[in-house]
Amino acid sequence: MPDLTRGPVLTGIVGTAAPLALANLLQQGYLLVDSAVVGRYVGVTGLAALGAAQPLYSILTSLFTGVSGAFTVRLGHLAGAGRRDDPSALLALAACTAVWSALCAAVAVLAAAPLLALTGVTGEVAAEARTFVVTLCSGMVAVYALGAVCAVLTGRGDVRRATALMIAASVLNAVFAWLFVGPWRLGMAGAALAVVASNALTAVVGLTRLVREQRRPRPTGADGAAGPTAVTAASVRAEVRRGLRIGAPMAVQYLLIGVGVLVLVWIITPFGEEALAALTVVARLELLTSVLFLNLSGALMVFTAQNTGAGRAARVREGVRHSVWLGVALTAVVSLLLLVGRGPIAALFSGSAETRLVTERYILITAPFFLCYTLTVVLHGWFNGIARTVVPLICTVASLGAVRLPLSYALGHAWGVDGIMWATVIGWVVGLGYTLLATRHAVTAPRAGPDGEAGPVARPDGRAVR
Repeated sequence: MPDLTRGPVLTGIVGTAAPLALANLLQQGYLLVDSAVVGRYVGVTGLAALGAAQPLYSILTSLFTGVSGAFTVRLGHLAGAGRRDDPSALLALAACTAVWSALCAAVAVLAAAPLLALTGVTGEVAAEARTFVVTLCSGMVAVYALGAVCAVLTGRGDVRRATALMIAASVLNAVFAWLFVGPWRLGMAGAALAVVASNALTAVVGLTRLVREQRRPRPTGADGAAGPTAVTAASVRAEVRRGLRIGAPMAVQYLLIGVGVLVLVWIITPFGEEALAALTVVARLELLTSVLFLNLSGALMVFTAQNTGAGRAARVREGVRHSVWLGVALTAVVSLLLLVGRGPIAALFSGSAETRLVTERYILITAPFFLCYTLTVVLHGWFNGIARTVVPLICTVASLGAVRLPLSYALGHAWGVDGIMWATVIGWVVGLGYTLLATRHAVTAPRAGPDGEAGPVARPDGRAVR
């Protein structure tokens, strides 16, 4: 498997980010296909229901997203330290996956309707949104199982296999979405079943191969790895605690993002169904345009985790520098493409003139400030890689909770939908400001190593701090 503690730094980061970005672009492409299929066969009501259901789905999955990310970091630390095949961490991730799958399904069935009511959506939109959420979360174990397999592979640096699994799931998603919603006329339930079925098939393939490889005997010193580690209940519990310690701030961060989007739905709902449909399109566009930078951040996180585990502070410093400059260049290209193509992009998703107008306006206002968001995301990859996951959490609280949501409400009442768009820009600026201050503090403050013991922390500006 690839070893990110050796070889050219930029090649290692790009070699990790590029396959993941390709896979996630296809995943976001599936979401766009899903939106197009639902909009075509179910109509504006179905598109609005997707927009209303998305934040609730994000809330229900936020904890596992944080925990799987934490185990990616943890497995990266172990890989860097020569303990790539440590079974305790794998069993801990499996236990977390099983528990949260069951809890997510229960919450969706019992609380979907009252939670959707908080957004203010009613009638047919609310009913379709509940159908989508309940159907999807009832089969969430398949989605989480695939996520867990990809977390293991990514933490170990084996992004090619993780990419292959995600691409396979995305292609199957698109095919099943068209089949279930179109010819079979299953409506919103069909859109959800397409996600469950594609993830289930792909997860079985990935998990089967991963288990087979884990059972393969590996002698001490093979590939530079340590010998087998004894598995005990205590060692698994210890790994669960480590994963939760790293992952809890990440989970709360994703939870706040999900709640924040839910609040945004509540703020936008009074502006009408067309505005809510535009929010759905805009949310999918944000996911699509953010893929490159989220995966660059994820690659930097894995790179930092492995090199932190190996004690290679200088490589982490160089990796942060390369990632930031690459992020700046990519942002310029993406922002320009959005601004130039905003008309055709908006027309792709809806035949409604009002929905297209809102989408174009959003791109025109936010694209020039996209760099604030992308730099924040890239630097968060470094913080997550050194297990300082509280920093991105505080950034989300400040930029989203303290700034964007209150301003969206206030400016929305004053300036309409445009005010909500400008609140997004102001939130990005605040988030970048806090992240830069936190970066300056982090490079001068000593802290514990990846397992909690005192150890070196790689500074992005130069030296290692002990």
